[in-house]
Amino acid sequence: MHKKFLADLTDVERTEFISCCEKKVFPAGTEIVTKNDTSRVMFLIKTGSATASDSWDEDSVPLAIFSEWDVFGEMSFLDGSPRSATVRATEDSVVYSIEWDKFLELIDSKPAITTKVLLSLVRILINRLQFIDIAFTTIAVANRDMKKNMLEMRKFLKG
Repeated sequence: MHKKFLADLTDVERTEFISCCEKKVFPAGTEIVTKNDTSRVMFLIKTGSATASDSWDEDSVPLAIFSEWDVFGEMSFLDGSPRSATVRATEDSVVYSIEWDKFLELIDSKPAITTKVLLSLVRILINRLQFIDIAFTTIAVANRDMKKNMLEMRKFLKG
């Protein structure tokens, strides 16, 4: 289990960072982030939970579940790329958000806090990349085994 997003900040630093965020309430089922949106906003769940999902054909594929003190939207926040998934509140949720421009102001005024925030984001991104590496390897091995089984089945059916 990974550490929560602001775990490395002191209580005072955490309060200062959160004071720069906007507090929003999202009822269960409400869309928080829309795939392909280009906003540079990062989100932090205070209470509640949310699920990131993408669609494949007509199916919705869950990608991640976020709970209290988890962060999401960090990739678009950091590099300005379009959102890679849609995120919906799965229960009534209170969420803090911070826009990129506000974060840049915070870098100038509170460099120690923003350094800790950025290091925390790096840690989270590394954890997510490691998870994806494991998932990709698992899928690759399963695909290899499935191909082998299909070849054996074809040989069997041909007699």
